[in-house]
Amino acid sequence: MPKAPAKKTPGKQKTSADRKTAREGAAPRGASGEIQGSAEAAADFLQEAQSIPAREIRPLRADAALVHHNISVGLDAVSAREAELLTLPAPFDLDAMRSLRRLALGLVYAAAQVDRSSPGTAKKLLKRAHELRDVLLSAAVALMKAGVLPAQRVKKIMAGSGARDMVQDCVDLAQLFRDHAADLRGKTAVTRAQIDEASTVGDQLLALLRPKGAKAKTPAAVKDAVEARDRLWTLLSLRHEEQLRRAGMWLWVDKVDEHVPPLLSRAARKAKRPSGGGAGEGVGDSIRDGG
Repeated sequence: MPKAPAKKTPGKQKTSADRKTAREGAAPRGASGEIQGSAEAAADFLQEAQSIPAREIRPLRADAALVHHNISVGLDAVSAREAELLTLPAPFDLDAMRSLRRLALGLVYAAAQVDRSSPGTAKKLLKRAHELRDVLLSAAVALMKAGVLPAQRVKKIMAGSGARDMVQDCVDLAQLFRDHAADLRGKTAVTRAQIDEASTVGDQLLALLRPKGAKAKTPAAVKDAVEARDRLWTLLSLRHEEQLRRAGMWLWVDKVDEHVPPLLSRAARKAKRPSGGGAGEGVGDSIRDGG
């Protein structure tokens, strides 16, 4: 007896937002809404941005969320008249123009990866250096008064002020206790572990603390993040000029700014919310709500 044909499992019905997202070349929306695919977008467009010559890279000196907002405003404005844009000659490309929404989302992600804040290593080490210096110096002063340690060296360590001097004191005190280890045996509560730690912490801080007036060294990770952000910004700027602004000027001529605002404009009208939402909607909302 022939088997009955297996029932097909109905696929998930696509929403208007899913269709709009796919049409624009963006990653499908997930549970996380607008941030879905932002890291992937940054990675995807960065491959293309790597081909831009270094001399042409433009540094981003603005809020990436504002850029995303203005891109959304412009794309929403031209979306109803895309059929008219098909007559525009090259280099205009409708798909390239649509990709700007996802590219802007990737830029927001890339900008968020630039973290110039200190991980707090120096602050923690300075706190410990203060503690060790206090222990060692108190003991050294008592031993100096008892005639065990040379007064000249102890007073030299006591002189001076400031963070760098305090750090140097840790190194000098550790060396003082090591030089007179035989004389100090059984005469101090300072341990070998404290002496070694004072020396180690002091050396680490001397390497971390830069001299007054010296230029701070930018960590390699920060440099890489800045370059990625600026390359994406450059790619977006060029594509915006070549595609979205070109389309806006063709449609509205001298009133283009009212519909397709410049990337850094803070006078853009409120962007219409696409039915069902769309990739990147939340980033634009933060700007729209905040003014």
